[in-house]
Amino acid sequence: MSDTVSFGCACCSPRMLPAYRHDHDAWNDLLADVAQQEGPRGPAQAVIFHGGHIHPDPEHPEETVEAIGIAGGEVVASGRLHHVRKAMAKFDPLERPLKGDQTLLPGLVEPHAHTLTSALIADWVDLSPFDGQYLDTRYDIDAIETRLRAAVKAAKDAQPPQPWVLGFGVDPSLMAVWTDIDAKFLDRIAPDVKVFLLNASGHISYVNTPALKAAKLDQQFPAGVLTETQSAMMLGAMPPVTPDRLLAGLQKVFRQANERGITTVFEASVGLMNGPKEVTLLKALAATSAMTVRMGGALYGNNNDLMTWVNFYEPELASGGNALFTVRAMKLIADGSNQGLTGFQSRPYRCCDEHSVPGVGPWGLFNYDPVRKLADTMAMVAAAGWPILTHANGDEAITNVLAAYQLALSEVPALVPPGTPRASLPATPAWADKRHRIEHASLLHDDAIGLMARMAVSPSFLIGHVGYWGQAFRTTILGKKRTQLLDRCASALEAGLRISLHSDHFVTPLGPLRCMEQSIGRVMEATVKATEKGAPAGGSGKVLNPEECLTPQQALRAVTIDAAWQCHLDHQIGSLLPGKQADLVILADNPLQWSAPHAAGLRDIAVLETWVNGSRVFVAGQ
Repeated sequence: MSDTVSFGCACCSPRMLPAYRHDHDAWNDLLADVAQQEGPRGPAQAVIFHGGHIHPDPEHPEETVEAIGIAGGEVVASGRLHHVRKAMAKFDPLERPLKGDQTLLPGLVEPHAHTLTSALIADWVDLSPFDGQYLDTRYDIDAIETRLRAAVKAAKDAQPPQPWVLGFGVDPSLMAVWTDIDAKFLDRIAPDVKVFLLNASGHISYVNTPALKAAKLDQQFPAGVLTETQSAMMLGAMPPVTPDRLLAGLQKVFRQANERGITTVFEASVGLMNGPKEVTLLKALAATSAMTVRMGGALYGNNNDLMTWVNFYEPELASGGNALFTVRAMKLIADGSNQGLTGFQSRPYRCCDEHSVPGVGPWGLFNYDPVRKLADTMAMVAAAGWPILTHANGDEAITNVLAAYQLALSEVPALVPPGTPRASLPATPAWADKRHRIEHASLLHDDAIGLMARMAVSPSFLIGHVGYWGQAFRTTILGKKRTQLLDRCASALEAGLRISLHSDHFVTPLGPLRCMEQSIGRVMEATVKATEKGAPAGGSGKVLNPEECLTPQQALRAVTIDAAWQCHLDHQIGSLLPGKQADLVILADNPLQWSAPHAAGLRDIAVLETWVNGSRVFVAGQ
């Protein structure tokens, strides 16, 4: 059985998250009110799109069609316009001509995010180093102070005055000068308002003296820097999240996803806070018009709900296209985050003498000791038929996870020399159809990539590690040599693996186009020159390991069909072939023809419309 306590990314740290106790009846009453106000989900429209650039199949990105027709939530036909009109005649469709370089693509897939935890903090103060989807290269302690002072003033001016200021995303590793925060700093800004700030790593919080006193912790922890266990003592004093706040937060996350062309979000930790109640919660929400994305889910397996999942739940891999929320995998967390200094490394962190996490050594940590413990958990989960997603960031964590997969599943096909005839290659592993994954897979050595290929275990890359933290890894956290191992997308493809790109939202901003840009250009954004207004100057900046750059075509696959494949949804989405669900996005320009240096600005291509299951869920400007 898995450990009760574990470290992961910020989104997988239940001890750091605000309290939410799900009330099934209150939730259903709230959804009934929403249904009464907004009405039922809109009917799937029959539409013929034609003109512009239409790329229906990312597996053949060079191919375009004149037109594509959708009806009843599915793709009916694509090809020459007269053929599509003939096939669609019985549906009495609308016709939608695309103009100029407008581009229609399959809906973009976010294969690893945390919608529920993001919703819980949706109304907190954003203290992250991100300006929209860009890294704020001027981020420092002064920037945090400015935002906090504004939030404190707003709390005091509110009617009635608000007793708490809650903030998230504080990231000293991305400050111009790494500066620690404590109660003394916060007391100067907010002497009479309670303050709780969540570090971006998810393992530390910063609390001022009034908040410590409210939780009766001021004598024990006067410095106001709390680890996960200590932070859990704070949560009882903080205002709990109500169902209406959770729903508003979810709708905010869904809206932003739609604005950025996302039609499918894979929730990577269902049950993190409320166990099986979260499955019920999301199933009920999926039956209403409030859910404007398709969702798959991985059940959170690093707590005492693991046996409940194994004994009473089954993966819904064969569900129909109209089911907007399905449970499809099990999630295990092996280590923490590299930028949070908790990813498990084969060598100490370069900055371990200057910076550390309380209770964590210079190599980071591994949540299963011995590795056999993880293997036993994997074997139990796999025997129950579940695809497994295993979070692993550090290179030693990945080594251990691959060893655990090998112990849990069966013998791994032997390594064969280059040039071996295909007929002599080992057979595909028996478990290949489960599409087991390593989440983040941040630091990959050559032997790990080769072993993943032989084991049919694919990586999903948090590509923001390159764009946002690349320079910090090189200069402070890991050093130049180890940073070359970061997010080796091209090497994974060359080894025959299918890959995906994800945001781990709220760790980095939602945005598959941004993920494409960062995988194509691999620019370390802290090195990008800024204009006088602070905006990045397109095309500037140092590239991290250019051999790992993807082509636009490869990057598109990683946020469409291959991401859908990893999520066991490729039979429904990821391409717009006849019979698949009509999940699509219309862009103002064509990312496959983007020619700016390092793909700069690709993330800014405007999303004009987003459609899910044949219904339009977003229109720019509305």
